Amino acid sequence: MILAMVPVFKTLALASAVLSAISSAAPVNLNEREDLGVWETVTTVVWTTIDVTTTVYPAQQAAAITSTVAVPTQLAATVVSNPVVAAVVQAAAEEPWTTKAPQPANTAAPSTYTTQAGQPTQQISSSSSGTTSGSGSSGICSKDSPCFGQATFHDTATSTRAPSSCGLTNDGFTEDVLALPVGIMADADCGKTVTITYNGITKTGTVVDKCMGCKPTDVDLSRHFFGQLADMGAGRLYGVSWYIN
Repeated sequence: MILAMVPVFKTLALASAVLSAISSAAPVNLNEREDLGVWETVTTVVWTTIDVTTTVYPAQQAAAITSTVAVPTQLAATVVSNPVVAAVVQAAAEEPWTTKAPQPANTAAPSTYTTQAGQPTQQISSSSSGTTSGSGSSGICSKDSPCFGQATFHDTATSTRAPSSCGLTNDGFTEDVLALPVGIMADADCGKTVTITYNGITKTGTVVDKCMGCKPTDVDLSRHFFGQLADMGAGRLYGVSWYIN
């Protein structure tokens, strides 16, 4: 803001013109000089100069005020709705299980094999049934042409809900039974007897199952049958001679 100081000098003549000439007209006595007086009226004029300073403000320009009104911008919130897929976990059906009698501790693990669908349960005599067909006395692994391979042991089927491939259940801790290799066994071989010789010991057992993991010259015995030929700790016997009766 610019202020302009413009001194304005105004001479104010304050005349104390109290020009009231008080002239009293007194009578003059010519004869009496001593009574003659002169009255002198003195008029004093006092001039006083007073400096008066007047501050003159220039015309103010109205400041142009630009008001910017902030308009809030409303952002539309985008909500993305993702479908939540609830995972439905279906509990697997429990497989039937059976309890088995406690088995003696053994360091050697029994061989594992898969059996085929069970056949109707039938009783098989452990005695020889005479002349048979299939892998008979004159065929492969016969008495005239025995097989030489390995012998292992396994846990026999004990539940009628999961019988052996011959449809049988056996107590492998008390019975001398075995499984023939899948490569040579036929259904007609169920119930036949097999003679096995190892290290000078010869024993005979009955065919009740099929060994899916055996080579054509190997046999899989029950625990009791295996124990008749060697100690259970051996686990696997090599150089076993056997044939189907």
